[in-house]
Amino acid sequence: RKVLRLKGGDPFVFGRGGEEAEALADSNIPFRIIPGISAGIGGLAYAGIPATHRDINQTLTFLTGHDHTGDAPHAVNWEAVAKGSQVIVVYMGMKHLDEIAGKLIAAGRSGEEPVAIVIRATTNDQTVLETTLAEAASDVARAGLIAPAIICIGQAVNLRERLSWFHPVQP
Repeated sequence: RKVLRLKGGDPFVFGRGGEEAEALADSNIPFRIIPGISAGIGGLAYAGIPATHRDINQTLTFLTGHDHTGDAPHAVNWEAVAKGSQVIVVYMGMKHLDEIAGKLIAAGRSGEEPVAIVIRATTNDQTVLETTLAEAASDVARAGLIAPAIICIGQAVNLRERLSWFHPVQP
């Protein structure tokens, strides 16, 4: 008579946990939430990229790569994000990476800004592609990389060279 919904990461960070909890609350079904470590923090840490570093950023923005329709998010104020956040972490953004990068560049972000794309973070199949905002989508396509991925945009990516510690064991 008990059901467990197990989800990696934090179910309240782009994980639909809020929607599922609302449905349970609306049905008067008791529930508990046990948050995990979000991929935007843990996945980047496994790639040697701190989400925050006091010499680099005092702001951090998490955003999703698609809205409820499956399209790139339309409700995002791209200019505010581009100008207001030193580090941007994009969840589920592979499908719309070209469009997201274009919107950020059009809103004032440099095309030369460093980007890291962490594929299958924390697993033995983890792959990290370092690129620039302008070249990110074409580099992903050229490398044949596919989701799941977490994308980090900003100068924090430059710390990876010195802080990379996780070296997956390849079979």
